[in-house]
Amino acid sequence: MSGIYVMIKRQYRNVESLKVMGKASKPVLGPDISVLLWNIFKCKKMGWYEDFIRLANDTDVVIIQEAILNSPFDKYFTHSLQHQWIMARSFKHIKSNIETGVKTGSMVAAYKHDFSISEHGEPFTNTKKSVLATIYPLCIKDKSLLVVNAHIINFVLFNKYKAHIDQVFKLLEGHIGPIILAGDFNTWSGKRKQYFNQLAGLLDLHEVIIKRQPRFMHLLQHLDHIYYRDLTVANVYAHTEITSSDHFPISLSAQVIDTTN
Repeated sequence: MSGIYVMIKRQYRNVESLKVMGKASKPVLGPDISVLLWNIFKCKKMGWYEDFIRLANDTDVVIIQEAILNSPFDKYFTHSLQHQWIMARSFKHIKSNIETGVKTGSMVAAYKHDFSISEHGEPFTNTKKSVLATIYPLCIKDKSLLVVNAHIINFVLFNKYKAHIDQVFKLLEGHIGPIILAGDFNTWSGKRKQYFNQLAGLLDLHEVIIKRQPRFMHLLQHLDHIYYRDLTVANVYAHTEITSSDHFPISLSAQVIDTTN
């Protein structure tokens, strides 16, 4: 099995995982911030590109999982004059040369970024999952927004899932001020969600309440979540009318809380 796998996929070392594309169009974020969260299913379904362009246009922060690289869609990201895109790649399909991972776009350039790749791989394919942290300047002096984009490992026992969640929260430690933590967390069991919420509470993170219908293919559980700190959520909407991925896109509007007054 391992010999076959080497021919199909190549895992990445951390030193070669990040790729930066496009150009940001604003100097700072806020006070109003719009966010799009979406697992785009490796761009496999027809119509995803048109849906994505419509949703991402003029959105301040775009957080996507199962993003791909070395495909005909690359030009949108590399030639963008609205968003800076940063992708954390976790593996490559050798035959197709397609790279997969998480990607965060922002209308403001990140002045710092960090990432990690899961210690463990998923069964059979040994696919590892990536987490990307980016920090952006805000309109409030000496304040910055930390955005953490996470695709959590799936199909593993709880101890391996827990190890990856611990990696995620390591990237949040030490940041003072606003945070957005979002992604596909694969929280299809109560035990997984409970542990995630336990760590979120320690950092004063609150979950955005999203009205949506659970999907049968996700074991009737919600896998995509947004957590926040030092922000006021104005509106959130799950685009259940969009079927160009196996996950629904989620749009969020928020305002930065000025704690300096």
